[in-house]
Amino acid sequence: MAAGLDDITLQPSGKTTLKLPKKFGASEAIGSVVELRTNNPLGDQSFFLELFNKKGAAERKTKATAKNFLKYVDNGLYDQSIFHRSVSSFVLQGGGFAAPLVPSSQGGMPTEIQDYGTVKNQPGNSNLEGTVAMAKLGGQPDSATNQWFVNLSDNTFLDEQNGGFTVFGKVLGSGMDVVGDLASADVFDFGGVFSQLPLWASPVDDFGVRPGDYLTVDRARELPAKKQPFSLTVESSDEDLLTASVTKKQRIKLKAAAGASGEVEVNVRSVSLVDGSINEESFDVLIGSGLSMRQANRKTRRKKIDIFVDGGSFEDPFYRFFDSDGDELEGVKINAQKTYRFSRLDNADTHPFYLGDSGFNKASSQWIKIKGDGDVGDGIIDSERLTFKVKKKYRSKFKQEGRLDYFCTSHSSMIGSFQIKGANASDSIDPQIQAVIVPSD
Repeated sequence: MAAGLDDITLQPSGKTTLKLPKKFGASEAIGSVVELRTNNPLGDQSFFLELFNKKGAAERKTKATAKNFLKYVDNGLYDQSIFHRSVSSFVLQGGGFAAPLVPSSQGGMPTEIQDYGTVKNQPGNSNLEGTVAMAKLGGQPDSATNQWFVNLSDNTFLDEQNGGFTVFGKVLGSGMDVVGDLASADVFDFGGVFSQLPLWASPVDDFGVRPGDYLTVDRARELPAKKQPFSLTVESSDEDLLTASVTKKQRIKLKAAAGASGEVEVNVRSVSLVDGSINEESFDVLIGSGLSMRQANRKTRRKKIDIFVDGGSFEDPFYRFFDSDGDELEGVKINAQKTYRFSRLDNADTHPFYLGDSGFNKASSQWIKIKGDGDVGDGIIDSERLTFKVKKKYRSKFKQEGRLDYFCTSHSSMIGSFQIKGANASDSIDPQIQAVIVPSD
């Protein structure tokens, strides 16, 4: 999980520029992400693949096949490669041939791409629409080298044919729109492996097939998570007190108004250009008119309420909670106006702890902000900790309609709920969770 944006203080007329947290704006892909930039003239040029080389990316991890694919990517062998086979509602295939530099009338023909030898077959993931699989020779399950294809429909019969075709990735986001454009090109029969060759234009009599007629991957590259493309917007809850904007380097620029005093929430929203996923964070800016920075920081710290979580057990309520003095809390009633910091008690390393408003192991809504260590699939243990707050513009709704669950990320049976301060009595979840935590001075 990427670190969140911390609350800050500014003096009136003060300004600052903030870097985004690491991996902010990255896609939700678990495995490695590869960009394939094509010469598609009908729309977007790039589509992105998630490789199944990490646990959780797919039903079966295909690390060896993904490593083989990345070797060709990293060495530039897929750059200027062509899609040499297109079969409607079946597959779009490439990876085996490089585009020629001159027209076929001058002897220009696609040339075979160097291969690094075969890779052992890794069947198990289904050949569904949008997945990417390795091509191979008939009757030879372990013959895959450099050729791959995108499934244009659910080709589940390939799961068993020839030992099963190894599905090692999938097209992300709206990438199948680009694949669809590529698959819409006219197909020509030039014999042999080029009997189903897609071209952007019909062969010209004087030149035959020209280099620009081929469907090509102009560039293939692996994208580090922190360098994945995304769009970014920022919004200040009070423009009269604080203006917020995005710089050319995608940083957050803040400027407090002259004579300003008060608290402003800044909402930061990114949309991944890889898969369309949204990452949203918010943080508070305390503008300290008449306050020293030290005083302002002290005021900010007092807003944070510390709660310590024990090692957990399988018995309801599953966890015990303690305040900073070591006194056990009978329960925790969440105040939507406050920020809570949850830490493990005595560096507990059992039953990883996490929370959210959508249930066990589910991503939370945009109403709340959780930052720090852990995530919905891997909670906090040892010295890890997280902070929780309700975003300012959703606090009223959260009090009436919101919920906050806590759970062990390893055991679905270990889930409980905090009560929300100010919620209607009829919405009460558990009568034993009644204690109100107030910050100490």
